[in-house]
Amino acid sequence: MLKSTEVPVKRSSNILKPIYLLFTIVGSIAPWYWLLQDSATLLSPDLFLQATFANNITTAWASDLIISAIAFFCFVWVELKRLNVSRLWLILYVGLTFGVGLSCSLPFFLYRREQILEQNTFTLSP
Repeated sequence: MLKSTEVPVKRSSNILKPIYLLFTIVGSIAPWYWLLQDSATLLSPDLFLQATFANNITTAWASDLIISAIAFFCFVWVELKRLNVSRLWLILYVGLTFGVGLSCSLPFFLYRREQILEQNTFTLSP
């Protein structure tokens, strides 16, 4: 019979962290570049929604983004619990999603997740 062994494992330097950080920066600039092109629409919720659902193509993009954001929030909720991190962080990710965009909040969450995983040590048992 095998005896259970505990081996501490420390994650080594991760190449994904700088990539996620780069995506966070680009993902915070790119959406706002396009949004600021039409500031009148941006300042009016009615005009904004009208432009968002103006035709089948924009409606497809918007519905895809809404579904992706909801799935992201569910993933964050579960992952924060798994990582033993306060779920209050979800407020930040929701704020980033609606204030900047999913293109910012998703890579920022992945960046933070890699940081947390690097800081934690794990034990393996057969």
